[in-house]
Amino acid sequence: MNGKQIACILLLSLIAAIVYGGQMVHKKAAAMRKSARAAEDAAISADSAKKTSEIKLQRVTAESEEILRFLAAWTPIIDSIQTGQDIEEAIQSSIRASSLYVDSQKFEAKVSRTGNVLARVIKAAIIAEDEYSKTLNWLGEIEKKVPLARITICRITPGKDPKSVRVELSIEVPIINLNADPTEAKVKGA
Repeated sequence: MNGKQIACILLLSLIAAIVYGGQMVHKKAAAMRKSARAAEDAAISADSAKKTSEIKLQRVTAESEEILRFLAAWTPIIDSIQTGQDIEEAIQSSIRASSLYVDSQKFEAKVSRTGNVLARVIKAAIIAEDEYSKTLNWLGEIEKKVPLARITICRITPGKDPKSVRVELSIEVPIINLNADPTEAKVKGA
């Protein structure tokens, strides 16, 4: 082979190497463009998911605002009644303040089945007999001192004398634990 042929072969191999290198760079550039488009699409979908989440957060905040105001108003009352003794003391002080004649009174703690937030319920059964106005004022006083109370039984019947009434009252007062997680399931056997 002469020098011209060798130069042609070298030139052709150099051109082939340049074409091969160009194809490799083109493939890498196409892969990078494809990757950039995929990243851009992912960023757009992430941005729309973020906007959707922000809208949901605003909706939940607006919906829960009333509940949070309610909770803020009732938290001091709930905190003031945390034991059965607090409830007994509130009821007995209202009886003493109204100087009501009580035939019998019974306080009983029951375990609630509704979960950790309402762990216990104090049941009070009171039978009293006194003047009509004094007895009804005492019922109003109970409602003021223990606003969480739920009256389950209230029988008002005529008393022994014409001015008096007999009241059979059964009250349930929940002991609310605001620190409990309401999403936790109550452990069986506890």
